[in-house]
Amino acid sequence: MAYKSSKQRDIILDYMKQIDGHVSAEQLFAQLNKVDTKVSLATVYRNLNILSEMKEIKKIALPDGYVYDKTCKPHYHFYCTSCNTLYDLSSAYDKNLDVRADRESMIGCVDGHELTFKGICKNCIKS
Repeated sequence: MAYKSSKQRDIILDYMKQIDGHVSAEQLFAQLNKVDTKVSLATVYRNLNILSEMKEIKKIALPDGYVYDKTCKPHYHFYCTSCNTLYDLSSAYDKNLDVRADRESMIGCVDGHELTFKGICKNCIKS
């Protein structure tokens, strides 16, 4: 689906490109309103979903909701079950896993995968 350009969407995408890490819609809403950008929470949600559909950002499901990632290039994540933080992993994306799953799948054609490891991060272990 083609979307018309939108001032709010451009502001949200510009912000996403500037941050490191992952952000929820609520966190993004709070940050945008701190810098006097008047945008509603509903507008933030709607535009994050549109940007995700447009493959400009990535929407990631976590146990307590969604976060958004500016990096659409395939990569893996680590989710800390203690502090609920999502980290990018530097491990190379393994396309061979797609090929193997495609060969073994009797359901359909595999064109990618997403992988999130779960555990406790170093910061929480130290605490």
